[in-house]
Amino acid sequence: MNRWSRRILSGILAFACLAPAGPGPRAQESPPAATPAAAGDLPAAPLSLAEVLKSSLEKNLDLIITRFDPKIAETSITAAEAAFDPQVFGSAQVGEDNSPQADRLSGEFVSASKDRTFSASYIDPLRIGSTFQFDVFANRHLPGDPGPTYFSQALATYTQPLLRNFGKKVNETQITIARNNRDMSRSRFRQVVMDTLSTSEKAYWDLNFAIMNLKTTEASLKLAEDFLGQTEIKVKVGTLPPIEITQAQAGVADREEAVILAKNAILTAEDNLRQLMNIPPDSPLWKQPIQPTDQPQVLDKVIDMDEAIRTALRQRPDLEQARLDLANREADLVFRRNQKLYRLDLIARYGASGLAGNFFVRDPVTGAILLDPGGRPLIDSTGVGQTFSDIAQRDSSTWSAELQLGIPIRNRAAEAAYAASHYEEERSKVTIEQLEQGARVEARNAVRQIETNLKRVKAAQVNTKLQHEKLDAEQKKYANGMSTTFQILQFQTDLTSAESRENQAIVDYNKSLVELDRVLGILLDTRNITIAE
Repeated sequence: MNRWSRRILSGILAFACLAPAGPGPRAQESPPAATPAAAGDLPAAPLSLAEVLKSSLEKNLDLIITRFDPKIAETSITAAEAAFDPQVFGSAQVGEDNSPQADRLSGEFVSASKDRTFSASYIDPLRIGSTFQFDVFANRHLPGDPGPTYFSQALATYTQPLLRNFGKKVNETQITIARNNRDMSRSRFRQVVMDTLSTSEKAYWDLNFAIMNLKTTEASLKLAEDFLGQTEIKVKVGTLPPIEITQAQAGVADREEAVILAKNAILTAEDNLRQLMNIPPDSPLWKQPIQPTDQPQVLDKVIDMDEAIRTALRQRPDLEQARLDLANREADLVFRRNQKLYRLDLIARYGASGLAGNFFVRDPVTGAILLDPGGRPLIDSTGVGQTFSDIAQRDSSTWSAELQLGIPIRNRAAEAAYAASHYEEERSKVTIEQLEQGARVEARNAVRQIETNLKRVKAAQVNTKLQHEKLDAEQKKYANGMSTTFQILQFQTDLTSAESRENQAIVDYNKSLVELDRVLGILLDTRNITIAE
């Protein structure tokens, strides 16, 4: 091939290379699979958003830890209710008493007696503040002649506070607080679940953006490489000075760096997602690149800001917890107010007793001890069972009613506790106002952010289209010698930047939708997730 033929061929090649480049990657296209070379040439693992959320809920360590809190709080309710559990007590006692005694006729002698005592008590504290107690007492006394005696008694005692500690509401204060604490714990768990879902879904969209951004930077690199080839041809055919190649090479090097950073961003986003999903260390997913199967969507949603604020005030877990805390403060204030009252208790007792054993038979008139034909004293002998028979027949019964009044002097402890409880109640009310104000602001910001991101998407899409047209026009001017290498490279950079901003706007829009549901406290409902009791 002679010198003229080579020049003609070079001119044809230069004209073909200067044809307008096709459009770059658009944000709404399917994100490409992660490059296998970056992950040890392993095939990409497809991963849906539903799989990410499921794994985060099942394996996230923060959720696993927080899941125990409602169970622990449930035990506090049982402990508070245990204050009203009845109790049974029993005792047995054996003793002997050898005491010196004095008698005017016989002088000094030793009196010996042996006792065996058995007792049992049943105590039942009632929720209105009263206490029912039932005691059974049995004694065997052996003073010597003529034999043992038995004494038994059954006594029922009912104590009813009339001022302090009177009423079911006052006495169930700790149970009420424990139940509210249990509900607060469940609400905190729901909040952690929503935060976990929000973080995981946003991480999923971040990975989408990283992959989309890699596609954009790789397309930008391809444009720069193609332009370098065009420039080399033009320099070779003598239509451009050699210095133009240096500018084109610098453009390629700049875009190669962007591709390297974009690939590293994908690896970082993948690791962040693996951590949130709590992927086991031996799982092959740590080595495989992740390919998201769900793409970010742009939905032209119209959100009623006033309704969003009402939803936030009704559904947010932090407000629910604050209201439960206020209910605790109010219950404690009622209790502390009651503790300032005097103590006035009504105590009612009713009992019966029985006596049995060995007794001398005496003449009913003279009281003298009667003797049998052999000259031995007559003895009437009965067992311990007779005492319980007497109790059942209530032959020897007793009852009493008593009022006990206790007046604390100054009562400073109760007054101080009441004052502290009152201040805590007022602080809790202010806290609710603060949280409601914060909820309003967050809801308004979240709604506005969605509107802003939607406008960003539309503006970025228009900008990307215009940047394509601008680059195409400039390339035609360059082919006709009316533009420069610097101008082409700058327009390529502008197109890449526009596409990247479009990608970011779309991802930010999807993340702002997640944030709105989290701020309003409805993320579980919108994701069809139910927390089992």
